[in-house]
Amino acid sequence: MLGRRTTGPRRGFARATSLFAAALIGVVGPAAAAGSGCSTPSSDVDGGDLLGVFARDASAEGGPDAAPRQDAGKKDGGADAAAPTPPAPDASVRAPIEGVCVTEEGTPNKEIRRVLGRPACRGSQVMEWKDDEGAPRYACSFTPPGVETRAPLPLLVFFPDGDDDPTAVDKKTSLRKLGASFSLSGDPSHQGFVILAVQGRHIQRGKHGAMFDTDYTGPGNVDVATVDHFIGEIAAKGLVDARRVYTLGAAYGGQMAATYAMMRPDRVAAFGAYAADAPRAAWSCAGPPPPGMVVYRACDGFFSCESVERWLRARDGVSAETAWLRLGAAGEEEPSCAVKNRCTPVKSEGNHRRWPKTREVDVLKFFARHALGASGTPARDDPPRP
Repeated sequence: MLGRRTTGPRRGFARATSLFAAALIGVVGPAAAAGSGCSTPSSDVDGGDLLGVFARDASAEGGPDAAPRQDAGKKDGGADAAAPTPPAPDASVRAPIEGVCVTEEGTPNKEIRRVLGRPACRGSQVMEWKDDEGAPRYACSFTPPGVETRAPLPLLVFFPDGDDDPTAVDKKTSLRKLGASFSLSGDPSHQGFVILAVQGRHIQRGKHGAMFDTDYTGPGNVDVATVDHFIGEIAAKGLVDARRVYTLGAAYGGQMAATYAMMRPDRVAAFGAYAADAPRAAWSCAGPPPPGMVVYRACDGFFSCESVERWLRARDGVSAETAWLRLGAAGEEEPSCAVKNRCTPVKSEGNHRRWPKTREVDVLKFFARHALGASGTPARDDPPRP
């Protein structure tokens, strides 16, 4: 069963940001937060932290996951996009947090091993920018058919793992298909969502591919600034419902999804992470950090089940709303972490690489229950905040 933790009302103030395009924001009223609890993840086995990255796309090697528990949503689109859409009937509206909420730690990772080229994203807009370190940066924007007639739409920012690039949206996930029809807003006239897949850098930590610098949580983080820029570029076209921006990633990309949500709590309504444990970012504001959903395997030799559950307990400790799914090899829910002698290297590697396609709807339904309150009318190029 889907594990969930909920907290009481969040404290904070609506703040004017400078990222998203004007005329996207409306005032939303409070709504009841969803919530029923399940058992706490198992904690009796301590397997330690075994870190790693995807070696290649092996989503098809492990066989199909179990059938989805829930439908993927309505398939009819809409036409009128004159105003921001209201929250879904059961959505929890969180006030954007004012100021910096992550303690500055680490130093910027500036060692570029090689420059990564333009990703070959089919049927998408490939976006290009040069960051403050002078490195070319890329992202792919996937928009549903007829986006102009339904905008503004929710935005899902996807962070691939180290051996992947933005093409993983098509190669590993069903998110693009879901983005054509799944409702994150509860409004049939704003059906679907936009996907922004951001490419990392081949930095020192990323020995095998494109990584994000989650070890540095200061204002000069060029990966955070890059995401700011690409979101702003899409928002400037009038496509983004700024109250419904979500982040999602796999493994180290999942750490980036959590890190960006914590460093931009005034812009991200909720985050999701697959096969990832705790990021370095430490929350420093009053009240809990942004809500998140964590999906992980009972047997995973890269980010171990026990390591992920230490993160879940740490989020419990700061009253952060967290949903979780502990999965077996075929996507079925597991009652506890796998016993070590049954979690072989071959099995753990296959589990780690296998993106949980049949659980994407669970993550999207969690996102649909969360929205930000009114914030501001930001401009396109938002510099890193002090």
